[in-house]
Amino acid sequence: MGHSRLAPPQRTAFQGWTLVACAWLSVMANMVIAPVLPTMTEHFSATPNVNVLISLSATSPALFVAILAIPAGMLGNRFGRERVLIWSALLYGIAGVAPYVLDDLRHIVATRAIVGIAEAAVMTCSTALIGDYFAGRRRERFLALQTGTSPVVAIVAVALGGMAGSRDWHNSFLVYGFAFCIFLAAATALRGNHGGPLPTAGEKIRAMGEPSANWLMVGWICLITVFAMTAFVVTIVQLPFLLTERGVPDPSRIGFLASCATLANPVGAIFFSFVAFRLMGKLALAFAMQAAGFATMALAPDWQVTILGALMANFGSGLILPLLITWAVAPLPTAQRGVGTGAWISASFFGQFLSPLAVLWLKGLTGSLSQAILVYAFACGSFAVGAFLAFLKRPSPVVQPGAVGA
Repeated sequence: MGHSRLAPPQRTAFQGWTLVACAWLSVMANMVIAPVLPTMTEHFSATPNVNVLISLSATSPALFVAILAIPAGMLGNRFGRERVLIWSALLYGIAGVAPYVLDDLRHIVATRAIVGIAEAAVMTCSTALIGDYFAGRRRERFLALQTGTSPVVAIVAVALGGMAGSRDWHNSFLVYGFAFCIFLAAATALRGNHGGPLPTAGEKIRAMGEPSANWLMVGWICLITVFAMTAFVVTIVQLPFLLTERGVPDPSRIGFLASCATLANPVGAIFFSFVAFRLMGKLALAFAMQAAGFATMALAPDWQVTILGALMANFGSGLILPLLITWAVAPLPTAQRGVGTGAWISASFFGQFLSPLAVLWLKGLTGSLSQAILVYAFACGSFAVGAFLAFLKRPSPVVQPGAVGA
């Protein structure tokens, strides 16, 4: 994240929690409308390419984060991260709520793209500001809170989106009004803080005498992350459609069941935090749990077994996310961790964007959503076997949480 460039050095808990809460907007982007996607699909059934447009409405924000995360960081360096964050949060709120008054799917997709543009700036600048404002254990704590609170926010977002959309799917978009609260908090907590450009990574490396990063390894990890995130989003976006097929048409009930399934995400993250063994062993376990979960979801005879499969898949997802970012970022020299983190974030969000499109393509090949998810089960199983063979072949480092952002 670089050296602190702001005065005074002492920062408040309110500022820290405001920056943590900014990351919640990223979690909300996909989760809030997930329970009403089947209802929206039915409502716009006469629209050409409705399935593609619904997929874009769900995950186009992730595409724009993937594309614009690094440019957003450059914009923050140029004009001040606080200023860019505050106004981006306002833009997020306006674009997020806009579909409440829209009834054209193409216009809705356009607003979702704007949400992604704003989200890229909010996420990049808020994460960088945690590094700017805090040091040592305080920095680590707020970075851990940023990722650790996300699964809880995801559960709340899915539940609120389902309840709000139970009478009319338009109502779910009102939940994005939470961004206005973030705007006000950021404008209050970060007001008057400004800073100039930070030294480049190359300058810091020369000053600190640190070796250059192994970018080939980072690139390989980012490729694995792209696939892992496509698998992660399968349960988020596709579970409501599976539940609808299996006798649960009510968005509020879908939201409740999906939020219950999401509880397995923090359980997986806690497992990662407390169990220490070699990296490839954890990676094999994570992909194996995803494979078992997807197979159960695909072959389930009713919605109850479908939820069981989603719990298994979400446990694997909760385990794999902190594992991948730690694997990617912890070995990097301090001066290059910001760039490495940005690369991983781009890969993560690109995978989120690709997921529904990949499932839609597989659905066309296999003939049904269940069969498409079964293909994902085989793919995750293959990754699990590969990771397990690597685990047996040679030692790998023990991955401990908390290294990121140190």
